[in-house]
Amino acid sequence: MARARGSARGGDRGGGGRVFRRAVADGFPPARLPAPVQVNALESFERLIGARCEAPLPLLEAAASVALYARQDFDPAQVVQTVRTWGERLRARIAPDASSVSRLRMLNHFYFDELGFGPDEDDYYCVDNSYLHRVVERRAGIPITLSLLYIEIGRAIGLKLAGVGFPGHFLVKLAMSEGALFIDVFGRGQTLSAEALRARLKAVLRGSDEPPLAPYLRAASEREVLARLLRNLKAIHAENEDWPALLEIQHRLVALLPDVPEERRDRAFVFERLQCPRAAAQDLSAYLAARPEPADARQLRPRLAALWDAAKRLN
Repeated sequence: MARARGSARGGDRGGGGRVFRRAVADGFPPARLPAPVQVNALESFERLIGARCEAPLPLLEAAASVALYARQDFDPAQVVQTVRTWGERLRARIAPDASSVSRLRMLNHFYFDELGFGPDEDDYYCVDNSYLHRVVERRAGIPITLSLLYIEIGRAIGLKLAGVGFPGHFLVKLAMSEGALFIDVFGRGQTLSAEALRARLKAVLRGSDEPPLAPYLRAASEREVLARLLRNLKAIHAENEDWPALLEIQHRLVALLPDVPEERRDRAFVFERLQCPRAAAQDLSAYLAARPEPADARQLRPRLAALWDAAKRLN
């Protein structure tokens, strides 16, 4: 797939909001009709994530299943088994009394040197870098997918690892009795000092002289990690105007984040692109009911009326 346009190199991306705002302003020109929704793949994803937002979810399984909307030539369960086998293999080498630092060194050697994982710097925005089975096959990915696999293997050897949704670049946090270490897996396991973290944060949050660091270093929940992975794909498909693929991602974001009405709004935009005015109107109505006076209300209320009119004409 072509490299996504208009995005800064080097970090995980947001939700493609600029593309959606541009689409609203342009009046949503028609796009090709969508292929049928991959219902079984979507239902499988919904079963994995569960109905309650506060409930934990099986992150590795859910992340591995994401690509089923686009590819049916792999088994997510096999991906999960492969990663867990790696964890078991490394655990067999670890002495019971090994320190966290020693375990971390062994993890880095195993992951980067033996398995050969590393950053895809040649085609960073390729969708394969967000499909976990392709990351496993190619041994290359982006910060979030490389980190997700690293965390899974590291936890298998007793390391207290968690993802950190750091702005611009996903990181990994290792909790230890003497304090926390922050690891850049995309940087091949580089540990980051507080000074380095502040410099990165300041570079992303331009305009703040001394941004507070602590709020950005908390461990992300499984649901937050999965949402960030999906939003990377959302941004890629939006930039490349692949509306059927983007619709599949929006279905999953709506299911994962039922309390975030902006995802239903964004799905409405995709439905309209795909000439599905009734579905678009239903999602846009739900968004405006949840956010009665949003900043984009002046644009969206006339468009909602036009969508209902278009839906009636199809009857």
